[in-house]
Amino acid sequence: MTPNWKWTASLGMLSLTAVFDPAMAQNVANRAASPALDEAAPDKTSQAKDAIVVTGTLLDGMSTFRTPTPVTSLTLDELATSAPATLADALRLLPAVVPGGGAAAGGGLVGGGQNFLNLRGLGNPRTLVLVNGLRFVPSGPNGLVDINLIPQGIVSRVDIVTGGASAAYGSDAVAGVVNFNLDTAFKGLRINAFSGISQRGDNNEIKVEASAGFSAIDDRLSVVVSGEHYDNQGVSGTARSFRRKASAQIRNPAGTPTFIRAQDVRTPYTPGGLVVVGAGGTSANNALISGLMFTLGSGTAPYSYGTNATTRLTTNGNQDGGDGFPASTGQDIIRPLKRDAAFAHGAFKVTDNLTLEAQGVWGKSRAVFANSPNVATLTIQRANPFLAAAAPALVTQMTALAVPRFSLNRLILERGLTLTTNDNESVQALIGARLKLLGLEWRAAYQHGRTVTVTRTDNNLIPARLARAVNALANPAGSGPAGGGPVCADLLSADATVRANAAGCIAFNPFGAGTPSQAALDYVTGSSSFETRTTQRVFDAGVTGSLLALPAGDVAIAAGYQWRGLKATTVADALANAGGWRVANQQDFAGAYSIGEVFGEIQVPLLKDSALARSLDINLAGRHTDYSTSGGVNTWKAGINWQVTDWLRLRGTRSSDIRAPNLEDLFASGRQGVNTINDALTNQTYAGVATKNFGNENLTPEKARTWVLGMVLQPSASLSLAVDYWSINIDNAIAVIGANQVVEQCNLSGQTSPICSFITRASGTNAVTGVRVSPFNLTQQKARGVDLESRWQVPLERLFSGHQGSLALRLLGSYTFRNQGKSPLIANPVDDAGNLIQQSAVSGSAISSIPRARATATLDYRSGLFGAVLAGRYIHGFTWDKTKVLGVDTDFNHIPAQFYLDTQLSVSPEIAGQTVEFTFNVQNLLDHKPPYSPIPGNATPLPIHAVLYDPIGRMFRIGMRTRF
Repeated sequence: MTPNWKWTASLGMLSLTAVFDPAMAQNVANRAASPALDEAAPDKTSQAKDAIVVTGTLLDGMSTFRTPTPVTSLTLDELATSAPATLADALRLLPAVVPGGGAAAGGGLVGGGQNFLNLRGLGNPRTLVLVNGLRFVPSGPNGLVDINLIPQGIVSRVDIVTGGASAAYGSDAVAGVVNFNLDTAFKGLRINAFSGISQRGDNNEIKVEASAGFSAIDDRLSVVVSGEHYDNQGVSGTARSFRRKASAQIRNPAGTPTFIRAQDVRTPYTPGGLVVVGAGGTSANNALISGLMFTLGSGTAPYSYGTNATTRLTTNGNQDGGDGFPASTGQDIIRPLKRDAAFAHGAFKVTDNLTLEAQGVWGKSRAVFANSPNVATLTIQRANPFLAAAAPALVTQMTALAVPRFSLNRLILERGLTLTTNDNESVQALIGARLKLLGLEWRAAYQHGRTVTVTRTDNNLIPARLARAVNALANPAGSGPAGGGPVCADLLSADATVRANAAGCIAFNPFGAGTPSQAALDYVTGSSSFETRTTQRVFDAGVTGSLLALPAGDVAIAAGYQWRGLKATTVADALANAGGWRVANQQDFAGAYSIGEVFGEIQVPLLKDSALARSLDINLAGRHTDYSTSGGVNTWKAGINWQVTDWLRLRGTRSSDIRAPNLEDLFASGRQGVNTINDALTNQTYAGVATKNFGNENLTPEKARTWVLGMVLQPSASLSLAVDYWSINIDNAIAVIGANQVVEQCNLSGQTSPICSFITRASGTNAVTGVRVSPFNLTQQKARGVDLESRWQVPLERLFSGHQGSLALRLLGSYTFRNQGKSPLIANPVDDAGNLIQQSAVSGSAISSIPRARATATLDYRSGLFGAVLAGRYIHGFTWDKTKVLGVDTDFNHIPAQFYLDTQLSVSPEIAGQTVEFTFNVQNLLDHKPPYSPIPGNATPLPIHAVLYDPIGRMFRIGMRTRF
């Protein structure tokens, strides 16, 4: 029997199918939009009779137990049970997905409430995210897709390919591919809604989704629309005891071990100001001017340094207890997030052979979150008239000791915390056509998308203005501005340029909480803002079909061409471009490139029902990619799929993969942030160190070599087990070592590493005042591990006579043997698998700690109207920092393994002729507290890894789902 020929084109993945039964052709073409197949008990006979599916892609909805490449497929029900809030939250619970970003990524971790995915811990940029096999428009010049902007209410399932997949799916698929399948064939009306709250009365959230689909004009026209709204109120930085009184590792003033655990970490800043140390006099006299803090109004009191303080006579450092600011309370535990999305898809069959389609996607999210509070170290002159009024005895002491000035550390909280509002909006449109002609079917599509991100930071400090405003003098009669009282000294300068630069300056009274005037606060604070526009255009065309019939089956091929153009621009305010704000000094940015790709794939069946194999197929894929910035590069994949017996299948792939530098890697123009730096050279901790990120236009694509070897055991129709070994070696890897690691690696090299040139130190004191970071093709990244997936499903009557329903158990596990980066810039490379403080951070990634082992087990019970799900999550223990020796460098270096339980109960009665499902979901059923797992080096040091571990506690959600 001669199979049909079929030509197709898509945006991303291709489903390669040779159909023996002509009546099956349309069914197979639409499988991407259909619910997942019954994975627990595949009907091999029916599958072999009806169609041959070439699986170099995800669009056929096959589970990992049927594919030559490991694929984890999760239905919408499975995702909603494990984490009902967002799909990104659910996916981060999977063992192969390393947590990073999201609403819990406060405390200086990157991202403004955005959700990114990171497979294998190899970095967000090495995970390719697709929607219905198409590239989704990135959320910024870093090329990352914000999962918040994907319409989630119409997602039928999510498929995850782990391992190199660039030849089949496109560049950037070094760690794998995540494909969100939208149900464009949906018919009817579906409404989902839930409301949630934590046991402690916060993290309030609601979610409403509605989808509708219909056909008309004798089924020639089909339309699907969907809309959703999600609102989470977040959890403030003081809402949990572990953040109100935060533990962390601080420097030990006694020397050994270098870092010790403190129970209540504080920094030497107070709301009314702390006199740190005098200046301009003798060392002994300077030291006598210290330790006085200004309280509410004009009061004063001695400052308590607590214990183990490295804050005496210095503007930096930490202390355990006493006065000062508890730094971990400065940012939210969970950032508030609102998101809305809409989706529309239409297909019109002009004739039996010609179908036109159009699709639109809109998504918007808003995250409002606190930054670390406004802090400043101020130089106060003895002649300051505000000082004379607030502390005349101190002025008298300074005069007697011949100390003309002192340093004052002050929190500026009169207007609260510094708040950032991050608005992201994405719009995409697609048009395409499918034509059947002369027994062939071909398809072409064009997609245009745009994401606009507007970021505004309110109550942002302007340090230069503050320094000018606190340098106050008494206003002499007839001089300076009218009105009398203290005046900015620069306004009285004899230099006209100095007076012009100080125009509008209002003297700032820093002595005591609440003492600055509103006019002075207006002068020293403001709102910074920037807007980023990212545009992506994609065209995709291709052909699929079977070449010839061999005794073992048909040879199937695919070939095609893909082109995309990406452009991003950022426009920031003038003060940000000049680096004048305390935080959020985004620079103007512009970058663009285009990519053309030609690819082909072939699958050849070698054996069928022979003595050696039930079946044996080989799969070959190749792709040539041409970047406008760096030229051409080739990728390829070779795979084998060997069904040895009915119950044993062996599979393996070898691939060469690539990731090209994104626009930010290439063209970043000096974006500025702040970090806390632990410096072994000076034995000091420096808060608020300015860091600048620059691009590198000389970057070239990184290249990866990937092996995946596995076996699938199916001893019965109810039990399946897949085990796969994977190994990924990346050469010329694009990597940025974080600011704190720059200083650490320079110190480990004895100040000889080239990376030391990235550090700016103050003359005389060697204090770290700035760090530059840039990406380079200098790193080699090696990762290897084992994945496991098992599924067991049986009717209840097999276990209990007379009981109707089913019982299913699913286990997903991953063990990472190694994940290590090596480069000339890393003096002490370590294996980051099982290392909480990641040493080889990847460009574009947040702190993404990689457990040695993770596992998720789900037990699903269904009987009649009732259902129950119990899910367990295991996270292996960590070494806190493998560069440190217990007892020498630190008194703490181990985080124990953690286990969480989640559950969901459901009942599905029939109401007014429709089945309505009511659910009661409890996350963290045992209210398991997060372990002590401090994250240093950020603007706000945290006592726990709030992305890896649950910082909320027990969470309740009630929901309703119905379909008409």
